[in-house]
This record gives sequence, C-alpha cells and structure tokens, in this order.
Amino acid sequence: MALETYSKIQLISNALILCGEQPLESLSDARYGATVGANLFELLYENELQTNRWRFSMKKGALSRLSDVPLNEWQYVYQLPTDMLLLVGMTYPQPYEIYGQHLYTDATSVEIEYQFKPTIDKIPAYFALLMTYVLAKDMISPITENEAKHKMMQAKYLPQRDRALFADAQARPAKQIVDSPFTDVR
Repeated sequence: MALETYSKIQLISNALILCGEQPLESLSDARYGATVGANLFELLYENELQTNRWRFSMKKGALSRLSDVPLNEWQYVYQLPTDMLLLVGMTYPQPYEIYGQHLYTDATSVEIEYQFKPTIDKIPAYFALLMTYVLAKDMISPITENEAKHKMMQAKYLPQRDRALFADAQARPAKQIVDSPFTDVR
C-alpha cells in the first residue's frame, strides 16, 4: 500500500471544490478562483507551517562555524541552514543571537533543531486536508463575496486544525514530569 502524495494543483483544486467551483486542470487556468488559489498558496502554506512546530517539518543538524570574527561580544559565528524557517532550539542550549543567516554564540560547536519547508509531495494526509481547508477558508470570500460561506468554512477549518495537531503530536511522545515536592524539601 503506497502513501498518497499531494501536489499544489491538487490542494488548490480540492479547495475550489469546497468553494463550490469546478476543479483545476492546470495552474494556468484563467478562472478567478484558480488565480486566487495560485496566488495565495505559498503564503498560506508557509504561514500554516509556522503557526505550529509541526513534527514532519523538523530537522536537526550541526552548524558550520565560519572563519569570520564577529564584530560584537560573541566569539563565534555559524551559518544557518538555507532551508530554515524557524530555529526551534539548540541541543546544548547556549545564549545566542541571530542576524540574517548567521547565528552568533560563544559555543565552540552548535547543534540545532529547526523547522523547514517540506515540498508538498512530502506532507502527511492530515496536513494536506488542513491546507485544503486553509485555502478554501481564504479563497471563498474573494470567489463568492459571501461572508456566511466564509464563516462556514472557518467553522470547518478549526476542527481539522485540532485533528491535525493531535495527529502530528503523535510523532513526539509526551515527556514524563518527575516532580517530588515532598522529598525535595527534606
């Protein structure tokens, strides 16, 4: 059994169907709804990725230290990954600052966890469905000019976001909290 792969045209097409429109044949479709979807897609995709630390869009890696000498109080400068959307954390936390594509710190080596933008064909089904609702929610107003339909689509989006967050959370089990207040006071 092969996993389904998704494409930009498929997600926009599914969103158009939810908006009551005909599906797309290609991204160059001249219809207004197709134009709206094609223009909003990348912005909405990156925005939805950055609203949560989705496990499927996370990577870990060691940073390359540059030979440049920092001009400020930091001892070392590291090159950030070119595909990084958001730095989530360091394996061995140290104070740092980010300027552009560089991380400044006093650490002699840096390993990070960060969020990247996966290609559409690599997203899981729960996120593909969420993106369909995101697109439909933001496309339906320009297409139909009907506020009631926008509210209806918003109402469908929110439970799917909750389901997607739950499904994604299964990739990282909860950590057990070890707290012993009674023995700690002894």
